[in-house]
Amino acid sequence: MVNIFLFIELLKMTDASATVERLKTLEMSDCRFANVLELNKEKIVAQLDCAKYSDATAAILQKIITIEGIVQTNIIAAVQPVHPK
Repeated sequence: MVNIFLFIELLKMTDASATVERLKTLEMSDCRFANVLELNKEKIVAQLDCAKYSDATAAILQKIITIEGIVQTNIIAAVQPVHPK
């Protein structure tokens, strides 16, 4: 499991609420959004949970950045949780 924290920037004329809803329903293999929040009309933060880093890479580069109105997607952090044994 890997948790990817994203900062997504939108075009000024983009409906941020609609983009949040679009992200929440996005079909991705082995990834899902744990949280997607609108910061303001041009910025979204999200937590993307994936089975492995390659799944996260595919989700970001092939799915998320192709959504109309998204101009930039920044990875804030990539965390691989450690579970005590």
